[in-house]
Amino acid sequence: MKLLNILVFMSLIRAQDVSCSNKIEYYQNGNIEFCTLSSEDTLSGQPLPGGTGVHFTEDGVFNWCFLQQDTRIQGHLCRGGGHDFMTAFHPNGQLRTSWLAVDEIIQGIPCSKFRFLSAVFVGIHGNTGQTSFYENGQLRYC
Repeated sequence: MKLLNILVFMSLIRAQDVSCSNKIEYYQNGNIEFCTLSSEDTLSGQPLPGGTGVHFTEDGVFNWCFLQQDTRIQGHLCRGGGHDFMTAFHPNGQLRTSWLAVDEIIQGIPCSKFRFLSAVFVGIHGNTGQTSFYENGQLRYC
């Protein structure tokens, strides 16, 4: 069972060179596990808006986030909306998984934006509505 230390700060702080606000969750080794960005910040070369919930591995590598608003990441408009859509990244900072906010053509392949019914009928067709990329940035699935 993983033990989690939670500290609450009343003011803005900057830890692991990340602008965090409010509640910050730490791993036992002292690295941040999860926090909410107090203002726009750049993680793994990607500008992210304030209010984005960001998650790190135990080694301190940024690996996923909850965008508060639709945000353009590496040329793709990714859905936001709090904890509704998790956007994931490879260890090298390349986009791993996103939920497209608009239909777009990626590397010559037409990809659909996320639609609620895709998630509802995932048991029938096996598609969740996500768009996935390989570590080299090439499209894996849409």
